[in-house]
Amino acid sequence: MLKASERTAVTATVTVTPHVLERRFRVSHATTSTVDLLRLDLRDADGRVSGSGEISADRGFGQDGPAIAEEARGLVHALAARDGLDRVAVLEPLLDRAAEKVSGPARTLTEMALLDRAARLAGAPVWRLLDLPEPGRIELMHTVAIGDALDVAARPLKVKLGADTDADVLRELIGRPGPVLLDVNEGWDRPAWLGVRDLVARLAPAVLEDPTADEELLAEIRAGLPGTRVVLDESVRTPRDAERAAGLADGVNIKVMRMGGLLPALRVLRSARSRGQVCMVGSFLEPRRSVAYAAQLNGLADWTDLDGHFWISGDRPVLHYRLDSGRPGIPEIRYEPTAAESGEPGER
Repeated sequence: MLKASERTAVTATVTVTPHVLERRFRVSHATTSTVDLLRLDLRDADGRVSGSGEISADRGFGQDGPAIAEEARGLVHALAARDGLDRVAVLEPLLDRAAEKVSGPARTLTEMALLDRAARLAGAPVWRLLDLPEPGRIELMHTVAIGDALDVAARPLKVKLGADTDADVLRELIGRPGPVLLDVNEGWDRPAWLGVRDLVARLAPAVLEDPTADEELLAEIRAGLPGTRVVLDESVRTPRDAERAAGLADGVNIKVMRMGGLLPALRVLRSARSRGQVCMVGSFLEPRRSVAYAAQLNGLADWTDLDGHFWISGDRPVLHYRLDSGRPGIPEIRYEPTAAESGEPGER
């Protein structure tokens, strides 16, 4: 058992590694070809690594990797002398106060490493330390970026819109089986919406995400699609934003890295669920460890959009995976064998 002085004497090492994507990822307002991979390792007084976090930074979304690294390093330094960093009840208010001074990604990276450390000391996975429902099987959507071919065999589909090809994409989707989710990344103004309105109504997507940044137009779109749940994402950066979104849409897509960590994301999800709103948990293009960290919220989500690691890890895209919580700390993503690999009949 570590002594109190050893438990709190932590230092941070942060590395930043540029990573070139094998294929570009395009949404309505940005195209990503390179991200910075950031890793934060916490070391206790004896020099051993006791907790680790890993995220990515995408300049297309206004994320500066070296700046985030400096923020995270400074945040750990500011917290290092505090007692009780291995207890969530102490750590959470400390990080909440820090959120006013650092970016969401820096807070997430720091929180991830500190919760990993706390969970290791407790001998439990992070989700159990936070008293979350067991994540179970993570069911994914197949994300189709703007300009990518539609893989209609992979269901459900999450299709990115917000380009001059939207009408063609929608026509190709109409009549296809299975749920479809559309994500416009706030890419529609009124003329663009009027140009695709009838096609979207015919398609009747299960979810329409971020159709516009215009609140008046947003209300009009919701009224015109009574069978579709409209969800906000990019404007939801803080718990206060999520409360405001409750009056504008049917639900929220929470990205842990944007929200500033698992702890504030958890508060937002619980509040949204109490109002009967649609709850989605999403990701940016992030490393596998970062996506697994967010996937611990699966038991509180109606939809999980947690496939961002496929653009970075080189893993073959799948429609579901599980989290291996066999060791304490942040679980690892584990892929289940396909029907062909297991010799079992395929799922229908």
